[in-house]
Amino acid sequence: MSKGLSTTKQSVKDQIVTGLFKELESRPLSEIPVASLIKTAGVARASYYRNFSSKEEILNYYLDQLLGKNQAPSMPTIWTREEAAAKIADIFGVLEKEKSRFILLFQSGLASYAFDYFGSFSDRNGIDSPFPWTDEYKLPFYSGALTSVLYHWLQTGAKQPADELAKHFVSLLPDSFFIDQK
Repeated sequence: MSKGLSTTKQSVKDQIVTGLFKELESRPLSEIPVASLIKTAGVARASYYRNFSSKEEILNYYLDQLLGKNQAPSMPTIWTREEAAAKIADIFGVLEKEKSRFILLFQSGLASYAFDYFGSFSDRNGIDSPFPWTDEYKLPFYSGALTSVLYHWLQTGAKQPADELAKHFVSLLPDSFFIDQK
């Protein structure tokens, strides 16, 4: 695929994402008809179906783009408190720029979607067990706490810098989450 075609496809996808969030401002996801979405997005029906098979897929695409799925893979996190705080600060910083959309996900009744997204991020992105945990409950605990803290921070005005909040978040996690604390 030529670069021009790739850029055009990216632009269409971004239009559809923007259209979906515009629609979410006035109605729940389940009540957004595709016809209304494509009209709001300003794309053809064929363009919608060429790029996405569902509205949920649009949300996955949006979050994957934000969190860098399509960028060059980074080195896996070594689960020290310092490295975890740096990675979390990156996530907080990215989502701070998308504050209104992330809050809208929650206000639109899609909080469980956000929790599920963070809980399945590694599996969906082909990352082999980046967590040093064998306890099956640590990942849901971690992803749930991360999502809740992120939402609260954004909803209350993101008063702390992202890196400061990330360090605080990591300080609240038990030592057993980190390889340097055992």
